[in-house]
Formats: sequence, C-alpha cells, structure tokens
Amino acid sequence: MSAELLKALPSLANDSVAKQVTDILTDLIVTGKIKQGDYLPTEEDLCREFGIGRSSVREAIKTLESRGMVRKFHGKGVVVIDESAQATAKLLPIALKLKKTTMKDILEFRNSIEIKMTELAASRATEEQIKVISDNLEKMRNEEYKLETFAEYDYNFHKSVADASGNSIFSLMMETMRPMLYNHIIYTLNPEFNPENCNHFHETILNTIISKDPVAASEAMKSHLAGTKSVMDELERANITI
Repeated sequence: MSAELLKALPSLANDSVAKQVTDILTDLIVTGKIKQGDYLPTEEDLCREFGIGRSSVREAIKTLESRGMVRKFHGKGVVVIDESAQATAKLLPIALKLKKTTMKDILEFRNSIEIKMTELAASRATEEQIKVISDNLEKMRNEEYKLETFAEYDYNFHKSVADASGNSIFSLMMETMRPMLYNHIIYTLNPEFNPENCNHFHETILNTIISKDPVAASEAMKSHLAGTKSVMDELERANITI
C-alpha cells in the first residue's frame, strides 16, 4: 500500500472509529486498490494517517481477520487474503440453528439452485471441468463406503457441477453452504447407506453434462433431488431427525 494511497484516505466521522477503519480498508481491498498478497500498512502508519489509537486499529484488523480478508503473520505484518467464503461457511451453521432451519428448508434451497446450475453446466462445462466432476464421481465409486468420507466426495461432486455452471454466484453459494449441504447429505445417506443407488444418480448427471444436454441435465438433477425427498419422507415417517 503506497504512501499516496494512505494520504488519500478519507477523514473519520463521529461513528465508531474501528468500524470506519474497517469499512475503509474493506473498500480498498474489494476494489483492488490493496490486492491479495499485499501487506497492510503497519499499525503505526495507520494510527498516524487516521489519527487514532492502536486499539481501534487492532479492532479493525481483528474484524477483517474474522471476515477472512487478512491474515496476521508474526514479525511480517498483515497480508491481504481471500478466505471470505470459508469464514462465511464457519458462521452459517450457527445462523441456521438460530433460524431453526429444517432439512425440508435445505432441500427446497437445493432444488432452487442445483437444477438450474446443472442445466448451465451442461451448456458451459469445459473439458477440464468435466474431468473434475468425473474424478469426484470416481472417488465415490472407489470409496470404501465410510459414510463421512463418501459424503465429502458427494459434496465435492455437487460443488464441481456448480463450478462448471460458469456462474460465480452458484459456485460461491455452494462453497459457503458447504456445512449445511454436507450435513444434509449425511442425513439422507444415513438410514440405509447404499452408495450404488447414490452413484446411479450422479452417473446420469455426469453423462448429461458430457453430452451437452441441458434439458436432460436439469431432469437428472431433479430426479436426484426427488430421490432425496423420498428418503427424507421415509425418515419423517420414522420420526428420525438430526
């Protein structure tokens, strides 16, 4: 961060000083004026340029760290990173519990985005992206069928389809929703864990993407999620919750 940029920093109003510093630094990062890999100015420089104390600067840096935007290295300084999606993913389970989110809510959410993203993937996926999807499915086929690791590969399959959609929002949503989706997959696999049935749906999805058939891809994901709903209905009748 150059001295000229520091001198151009806006003056602070009467609101929370730490919040204003956080907002200013956030804006500089998201607009690319401070790039990933750059180091923030030292505490001394920020204190001097803003005319504030160390406690306010440290509070602002701590907030940026919690947002996954910077990381502090002892003896080196504070470097700009982009782990915002991971930071959001850590907070999401808390928000879901506070909102009393149900498995039905999650399935409705999945229907709202995964059918469309699969349709787009069939239109837009590159050969490299198709290979990633295929590799994830292959791991599911070769897994020793431990529930937790199979669920991880299952999530990775769906995330790779989102990446292949060519829509950064689908990809970002799937990444930040990872804990929610992983738990949902665990829940629906748990009763009678049968990887072969699960792999059948994924194989159909992959084949429609390889064939570049958006309509068939959309239907394949719809069938997969319909199968998931059937499992959930059985769990509900058995009064099994998570």
